[in-house]
Amino acid sequence: MAEILIYDLIALWLSVIFSVIGLVQLIGPHFVRETYRRWGYGRSVRLVTGVLDIVAAIMLGLPALRVWGIALAAILSFGSIIVFLNHRQYRQAVPAFALMLALIPATVAVPRPAQIQFVERSPYSVSQTVLAADDTTTGTITD
Repeated sequence: MAEILIYDLIALWLSVIFSVIGLVQLIGPHFVRETYRRWGYGRSVRLVTGVLDIVAAIMLGLPALRVWGIALAAILSFGSIIVFLNHRQYRQAVPAFALMLALIPATVAVPRPAQIQFVERSPYSVSQTVLAADDTTTGTITD
């Protein structure tokens, strides 16, 4: 149980990090605007990137959408690595790569539906008893 909590915390920290990145993109301090201009990217690229970072952060924070948040965050991180390497900004690519690596343990925090492995159905009843499931629960299901 404690291991799951650690992975949930990693996902939540990633959510915070992507929120900050997105806010910085949207607010657009001078150094960010200047970098985008110098690299030949327009204002809309910065704004779209900021919105996508915020969307990834929200999805990372919500367990039901976490898998999609991880996918979007991975795409954004990979894209930023490519942009940094393309512009010979090797030191800036390292944190983006670390962020992408941190998404790997966050995948453990993706909730999985319980998979029923064995069900007993009584011929004299409309209910089914789950005898074994991957989450080690037992219970009764009525039709």
